[in-house]
Amino acid sequence: MKKRTLLPETQRKNVSAEQNAAYAARLKRLIDCKTVWQKDGRNAGEYRKFYEIVAELFPNLHSKAKRLTFGDGCFFYVVEGKNAQKNVLLMSHHDVVDGTPGWETDPFCAVEKNGCLYGRGTVDTKTPLFAELQAVEELLEEGYDFKGLNLYIGSSHNEEVSGDGMVLAVEAFQKEGIRFDVILDEGGAITTGMIPGVSAKSAVIAVHEKSRHLYRCTLKEQTAGHGGLNPVKGSVVATLSEFIARVNSSKIFKAEIAPEVKATFTGHAPYMSFPLNVVFGAFDLFEPIIKKIMMGIPQASAMLSTGATFTSIHGQKEEGPEFKANEASTMLSLRCIREETLQKELGRVKAIAAEYGVEVEEVLRDYCKPTDFTGRPFRVLEDLLHKNFPDVVTVPFLLTAGTDARRFTDLADSILRFAPIDLSKKQFATIHGDNENITIQNIGQCVLFYKDFVQVI
Repeated sequence: MKKRTLLPETQRKNVSAEQNAAYAARLKRLIDCKTVWQKDGRNAGEYRKFYEIVAELFPNLHSKAKRLTFGDGCFFYVVEGKNAQKNVLLMSHHDVVDGTPGWETDPFCAVEKNGCLYGRGTVDTKTPLFAELQAVEELLEEGYDFKGLNLYIGSSHNEEVSGDGMVLAVEAFQKEGIRFDVILDEGGAITTGMIPGVSAKSAVIAVHEKSRHLYRCTLKEQTAGHGGLNPVKGSVVATLSEFIARVNSSKIFKAEIAPEVKATFTGHAPYMSFPLNVVFGAFDLFEPIIKKIMMGIPQASAMLSTGATFTSIHGQKEEGPEFKANEASTMLSLRCIREETLQKELGRVKAIAAEYGVEVEEVLRDYCKPTDFTGRPFRVLEDLLHKNFPDVVTVPFLLTAGTDARRFTDLADSILRFAPIDLSKKQFATIHGDNENITIQNIGQCVLFYKDFVQVI
């Protein structure tokens, strides 16, 4: 990859300090709502307050756009443009995880200090949501006509618990035959110090995320000669444990470097220090060494292979004084990168299962397709980042965590996971942790980014 000249951070598009302060004051009102999802509804009042504040803060959007609601609070604003030929969706979620013990301030009473706004959700993901809403509010106020575009802004109320908000939305859109040309959700960000040997900031755009599959593996008490299976010795629990140990030791899940993972490192290669710039600059030549090193690092190995975890084991008992288990089962969780690879690996698991008389049943299939990072939507986003944040390196990458965007895999041509939040390594560590915060100057940068994205996409 050719090295692009990076400009000083002072060359970023920005708003005035006064405007950033005003944005921070508005964002604070959203942060102060304790939108931690509880099935028993104990925080329902906080959610109602949140929705009332949204309607108050963004009157143009609330009055001129169509508002849709799914489940107990997943909402969409739809701005319908003239002669619309494409649908674009900006996504986020407004539920947050609860506060953690180490907070120095009240996580649900946002405070400003040292040029940052502290509060739960400042990063994940009320700042991106605020910036999306604010950007469209300003465009409406400025008379932007959204010609040729239907713009959707969607925010889930229970993303953090893998809830049903976006699931119900997807079901409704499927029934109506609505598809999206481009979806932009959370997942990537502007980070510092996350790539070895790179001192520059990186804008990492997730074009794919690891999928989630769940299988129930069950063993029932066997009799001699049953089904032509090998004789099963010992209790069903003991035999099932042997099966688990065998799968774990069989090296079924091989390391493979997906195109988006390779692109993360080759894209950074020109900005790396020696000798990493040489190694990753000649990636194909050094791939075996790179793969071996990455597999020795837990965070890196997750980008190369299927994650396999046996999450639980249960036994069912017969009646009687011995309470002998006549059936046992375990749940196998698989986090895969590519569907075709998973099917090969699952075939090997099933072959081992057959030796032990274990039945394998699919419980959950939650797969998403990778997005082509050579296509127009990615290139538009890349160009926009170069203009708005000329000091950062922009690359695609694989997200090993999860987002609600995966729900839309059958309804979207291109799904990109990126929010223009600029996080130091220390700030990145506060996500779901103590003292979550965002730089106040970055709030305005986020608003400008989304305004530009809507107009160029």
